[in-house]
Amino acid sequence: MQHKVIPPRTPWHNGKVERSHRNDQRYFYNWEKFASVEDLNRKLKDHLHWSNRKPMRTLGGKSPLDLLREILSNA
Repeated sequence: MQHKVIPPRTPWHNGKVERSHRNDQRYFYNWEKFASVEDLNRKLKDHLHWSNRKPMRTLGGKSPLDLLREILSNA
């Protein structure tokens, strides 16, 4: 997957990034405690597994993984 940098002064994109960070804070960092970097990485992997499979209203009820599969199948 290629990393994309959002253009400067684009509130629409910036809002999406900020929302993502806020959700990570709310659903992960506020709830978890980490004994080590390895523990953080293991818990983060589990969180991302859950997060990428969670249906989202903004994606029409699809999960991010479902949407990615759909996009790749139409490419």
